[in-house]
Amino acid sequence: MAGERESTAGLVKSKAIPPIPSGADRNLLCRIRAYITTETGKLSCPDQGPDEQRYIIYRNVFDKVIENTTAYKNILTSIKQEYEESINVLHRGKEDSLFLQRKLKSMASDPMTLVAYKKRASQLQNKYKRLKLVADAVAAWGYSDKSVSLAEFILPTLTEALSLKEVDSVWPGVFDDDDPNKIDEPAYLLEYVERFNQLFEDKKYKEAAMHVANCPRGILHNMEVMEKFKAVTEYEGNVPPLLHFFEAVMSSFSAVRRSPNAKMSLEGVKCALKKNRLDLVIHWVIQQRLTCSEALGEVIYDYGDVELRSMDTCMALAQIVYNKCGVHKKAALCMCMCRQISGAMAYIHETKKFSLDDYLFLLNKCPRTELIQCLIHECNGNPAVLSIGIAILWLISNDHKEVGFHLLKEIHDSGQGALEQAILNDVDCTLEGWQEIADACNAHNYNTLANSILTVLTSQEGGTVIRITADDDNDGARLTEHLFL
Repeated sequence: MAGERESTAGLVKSKAIPPIPSGADRNLLCRIRAYITTETGKLSCPDQGPDEQRYIIYRNVFDKVIENTTAYKNILTSIKQEYEESINVLHRGKEDSLFLQRKLKSMASDPMTLVAYKKRASQLQNKYKRLKLVADAVAAWGYSDKSVSLAEFILPTLTEALSLKEVDSVWPGVFDDDDPNKIDEPAYLLEYVERFNQLFEDKKYKEAAMHVANCPRGILHNMEVMEKFKAVTEYEGNVPPLLHFFEAVMSSFSAVRRSPNAKMSLEGVKCALKKNRLDLVIHWVIQQRLTCSEALGEVIYDYGDVELRSMDTCMALAQIVYNKCGVHKKAALCMCMCRQISGAMAYIHETKKFSLDDYLFLLNKCPRTELIQCLIHECNGNPAVLSIGIAILWLISNDHKEVGFHLLKEIHDSGQGALEQAILNDVDCTLEGWQEIADACNAHNYNTLANSILTVLTSQEGGTVIRITADDDNDGARLTEHLFL
């Protein structure tokens, strides 16, 4: 038993017993933990990764720790200075990186020597890794049991971080010195742009376009490069360099994961249709390779209006484009032009975003009897969306007079009292509106229609604000303001 006690005592002596923090230290640690939890939650700081707000919180905590330290105040102050210097380097590096990106875009359209920018790109290599090591160490100490002082806890990490400072090479190659498998991206991008410019200067336009297709991060997918291809007027073969460029941009969509902007998309479709490559446009629209706009829809619509053999295809493509960019009246028009009146009406009732001007737009562009009937009558269980009187008045007041008179005659001939019911049930067309319709009928020798309208208006109980007067220039009657009793 005595041997066992001695053995146990020896084991206890061989273990280092951590110091017990004083009451003041425990209170400080509790306040620090509470402050970190409260502030990170209030500012919605992410749990991982660099974050400006979380950095500020821990910087304040670091200041508080230094204030309450005596023996390690100097070393902790030095650590803090090194820490903040690293942050400042990061900020400057971010600004320089943005400058470099703008310069890359400019250089893609302006061939020039890139040596100076390669040097600057190499200088942008900084010790984020060093900063992260120190920051993670301080954070780990903050959540530990504090059995070891902060200086002692982070001293190995600080030594490692400071040693990394000497590893950086002033003139790194394309590959990073620390990791041979990691490409120095800025230098690589610059060399890629140089290669593109060389191909273009050598008039190897197809190869240059393929270079665009494979470019990293889509850095050559911009308007400046497009204008370079567009400016080429002399080339070999039947395919213009600009079309090679657009085929390259569209084919690399899966790698870049973003469509060309609206202006470039429009230029691409114009270029393809100019060479009658509707097949390319079909592929680009169906595969969602374009940024849709109203102007893009109009280009496709107009092409179908000229190339009648491709009209239905173009209307279907234009409808997709209009629908995606929210131009609903033109999407419905495309369906009407393809004789899909029922589909257009279903679309109208589904979107619920059509105004009176939109319905009149459809009448103007597609004044077909089937469409007019669907607009002014109940359709598939849905109520009429357009007043009969307003539809007729608009048609006869514009370039579709005969369509309007034909519609009015159809109603008149459809049965006894049909015209009267149409007039009486029309709550949107005013008395003055029907008066204009009657006047137009007289002016165009539709006297029977004019007399029928006037009869309805004058037969209303209680009187109507009208007067029948002889018209020396016409056999009909003219509707004017008067109180008929």
